[in-house]
Amino acid sequence: MTDLDPARLVVQTARGRREFDQERVVVGREQTCDLVVDDPRASRHHLTFERQGASWYAVDASSGGTFVAGRRIGREPLHAGATVLHLGDPQGEAVQAWQTVPVPPVAPTPPPYVPPTPPPYRASAQAPPPVPTAPQQPSQPTPPPYVATPPPRAGQAPVVAQQVVPPGQLTHGRTMMPAHAVPGGSVTIGRDLSNDVVLDDPLVSRFHARLQLGRPAVVHDLGSFNGVFVNGHRVVGAAALEPGHEVIVGNQTFRWDGAQLLSSATQHEFTLYADGLTVVVDGGRLLLENVSCTLAPSSLTAVIGPSGAGKSTLLGALTGLRPATHGRVVWQGHDLYAHYDQLRFQIGLVPQQDIQHPQLKVRQALAYAAELRLPPDTRPQERDQRVRTVAGQLQLQERLDNRIGSQLSGGQRKRVSIATELLTAPPLLFLDEPTSGLDPGLDLEVMRQLRTLADEGRVVVVVTHSVLALDVCDNVMVLAPGGRTAYFGPPSGVLDHFGVASYPEVFDRLDEPDLWSRIAAPRPSTETAALRATAAPVPVAPRQSFGKQLSTLVRRNLAVVVADRLLLTMLLALPLVLGLLSRLVPGGDGLSLESSLVCPPGGSLDACTVDLAFSPAESLQRLIVLIVAACLMGTALAIRELVGERSIFRREYAVGLSPGVYFASKIIVLGSAAFVQGLVVTFIAVVGLPGPDGSLGGVRLALVIGLLATSMVVAGLTLSAVVTSTEQTMPALVGMIMVQLVLSASLFQIHGRPLLAQVAWLAPSRWAYAAAGSAMGLDRSGDDRFSGDPLLGGGGHFVLAVLVLLLLTALTTVLGYLLVRRSATSDR
Repeated sequence: MTDLDPARLVVQTARGRREFDQERVVVGREQTCDLVVDDPRASRHHLTFERQGASWYAVDASSGGTFVAGRRIGREPLHAGATVLHLGDPQGEAVQAWQTVPVPPVAPTPPPYVPPTPPPYRASAQAPPPVPTAPQQPSQPTPPPYVATPPPRAGQAPVVAQQVVPPGQLTHGRTMMPAHAVPGGSVTIGRDLSNDVVLDDPLVSRFHARLQLGRPAVVHDLGSFNGVFVNGHRVVGAAALEPGHEVIVGNQTFRWDGAQLLSSATQHEFTLYADGLTVVVDGGRLLLENVSCTLAPSSLTAVIGPSGAGKSTLLGALTGLRPATHGRVVWQGHDLYAHYDQLRFQIGLVPQQDIQHPQLKVRQALAYAAELRLPPDTRPQERDQRVRTVAGQLQLQERLDNRIGSQLSGGQRKRVSIATELLTAPPLLFLDEPTSGLDPGLDLEVMRQLRTLADEGRVVVVVTHSVLALDVCDNVMVLAPGGRTAYFGPPSGVLDHFGVASYPEVFDRLDEPDLWSRIAAPRPSTETAALRATAAPVPVAPRQSFGKQLSTLVRRNLAVVVADRLLLTMLLALPLVLGLLSRLVPGGDGLSLESSLVCPPGGSLDACTVDLAFSPAESLQRLIVLIVAACLMGTALAIRELVGERSIFRREYAVGLSPGVYFASKIIVLGSAAFVQGLVVTFIAVVGLPGPDGSLGGVRLALVIGLLATSMVVAGLTLSAVVTSTEQTMPALVGMIMVQLVLSASLFQIHGRPLLAQVAWLAPSRWAYAAAGSAMGLDRSGDDRFSGDPLLGGGGHFVLAVLVLLLLTALTTVLGYLLVRRSATSDR
C-alpha cells in the first residue's frame, strides 16, 4: 500500500467487527444505519465516521454526546491504534474504531482553514474545537461542506473553553461557514440535514435562513417561525450584514466578521444583569424598589421573603412578562424589554400551579406541549426525540406512561412542568414556588434537580418560601416588605448578615420597623420618589397557524375528556338520567297536542280548532324537563373548564397560544358533546310516546334541544372565564339554571310584561322554548300563556327563533373570547 492509498476504517461493536472503504459510515439505533447499536442512550443517528484525505474522523451527531476517555467530543481523529468511543454517556455502549494505515504527518504550519467535514455537519453543543487534520494531496478532490472552527497550530493540544454555555448552545468562536462558500454564493442554515449549516436547536426551523455572500453579505429569512434577528431587529425578508453585526438564529448568537459567522457565547452574554428594577402601581405605591443583581451562568439563585415582599413582582420583571416601570434587565448584551421579541424564547418560566393537565400521561402532555411550542415544521419523530431528551434530563424516562394527576408524586409533577419549559432549551429558567405544598423530602429533591439544571450552564432563579435547601444555591436574595433587597449573596452569609441564628428569625427581623437601622440599607441606583406608574406593553409571541393550533388543542381536549373518568361518566350518564326523569311525567300523550284538536274531515292541521276543555299540561311538563336538561348539561359541562386551566392557558398564551383558538377548541369539543347529549335526552324522552305534531316535529325538537345545550356550553365557558376559583362555579351554575328556567316562559307568561319580556330576549332558553313551542303548535292550544305570545307561530316563527338562538350563541362567543383574552394577562 502506497502513501496515496486511502486508509480503511475498522469498527468493533458488540455485534462484531466490520471494515469499511466508503467515504462515510453512520452509527446509530436506526436500522438504516451502516452500524446499528442497541444502547437506548444512543441516538437514532448518533455518530458518523468520515474520511478526509488519508485520515478518518469520528464526528458526533447526537444530542446525548459521544465520549472518549470521559470527555465529550465533537470531532475526533482516528489512528492506527483503537480509539474507544462511548455513546450517549461516558459509560454508554463502547465502539472501538481505527484505520488500517498510519495517518500522514501533520504539516508544521496548517492552512488558514481546516478542510471541512462532509455533510451533514451537526453543530453539537459544547463540542471542543477540532484537532489538526492532515494536508490534502493535490490529486484529491475538493472536500465537502464545512469547517467547524479554526484549528490549533501544529503541536498544540486543543484548548477546551471553560463551561459557561447552557445545553444546546454553541461554544464561543465556532465558525459557521462552509469551506466551499465563495463570494456570490449562498449558504443555507436550518435544522434539516440537507442545509449547508445544520443547527441542532429546537427553536430553529428546518430551513431557517439563507446567507448570500457578497459585498455586503445579505441574510434572508426563509419564513422561519421564530425569525432571524440582526442587531436586535427581526429580519423582514432580508438584511445586509456589516462586520460586527450580531445575528441570532433560534437560541444561537453569531457575529459577522466580514467573511464568516462566528458563534458568540461569552461569560458576559450568558450572565443576567438586573439594574435598579422598580415597580410602581397606580397611586404611587412601590411594589419593588431598586433591585439589582448579577446572575452568572451555572448559578442557582433563591429569592425569599415574607408575603407581599414583591417576590412574584420581581419574577415578572426579570422574565419580561410584567416589565418593571423603571430599570432594566440585560441578557446577551441586550435590554430584555427593548428586545423582548428576540429574547423571549430563551426564557423558561414555571408558575406555582402545575402547567399540565392531570388527566394526561406524561408522554401525552409533553407531546402536546411540544406541538404548541416547537416550530410548526418539526416532524413527529423530532418532537418525540425532544420529549425523550427532556424526560431524561428530569429523570422521568420511567414515568412517561404514568398519569400526571394520580400516578406521580408532587415532586414528579413539578418536574413535568419543568420539562415542559425545557422543550425549547431555554438558557434562563425561572420558577415560582416550585416546592409549595411539598413535604421536606420532595422539597429537597426538587431543589437538587434545579441544582443539576443550573450546573449544565443555565441561569436558574427560584422564588420560594422554603429555607430547607438553600445550601444548594449559589445566591440567596432576601426581599423585605416594600420590595427592597435586604440581602444578596451566598447562603452562608444570610444569618450573619441579620445577626440571627435561624431563618425564622430572619423573617421576624424583616417585619421589624427598625430593620434598616439594624442592617445596611441597599444603596439606591436611582431616585424613585418621583416615579410614576407606566404600562410597558409586552409584544405578542409569534403564533403557529390557526389550523395547527386548533388541531392540537382539539386533540388534547379530547384526550383529556377520554382520560377523565368523572367527566366521561357525566357525559354518558347525565342525558340518560335526565331523559328517564322526563318519563316520570304522568300521561301517554307525550309531546303531542293532537287530542286537543278538532279538525274538519279531510282538512289540514292549520284548519283545526282547539278543544278549550283540553289542557296541554303533560306536553308542557315534558318540554320543561327537556329545556332544564339542556341548560343543565351544557352549563355543568363547561363552567369549570377555563378556571381550572387558567395557569396552563396563561403560560401557553405567553409562548404564543391564541386566545381565540383556545376558546374555539373548547367550544368545538364540549359544544359537540353537549349537542349529542341534547339529541340523546330528547330521544329518550319521546321514544315510545307521541312526538310533536306535524312533519319532522320530533327532528325539529331534538335540533332545538341540542342547540340550546351547545349555547349553554358557550355561556358556561364565559362564566368560567369570569370566576376566579372553582369554588365559585357551583353558585354560578345554580344561578344560571334558575335564570334560564324563569326567563324561558315555560313556568308563567312572559310576553306582555314590560321590561321582563325584553330582558327574556337575551336568554337562550326563551328562544329555544319558542322554537320548540312553534314545532309543537303551542300557539293553537288556546292557553293564554301561549296564544298571545308573539314568538310562537308556524314554520316561520320556528326558523326565526332558531336563528336568534344562534345569534345569541355567537354574541356570547364574542363576549367569552374577550374575557378569555383578558384573563390571559390579568393578575387575579
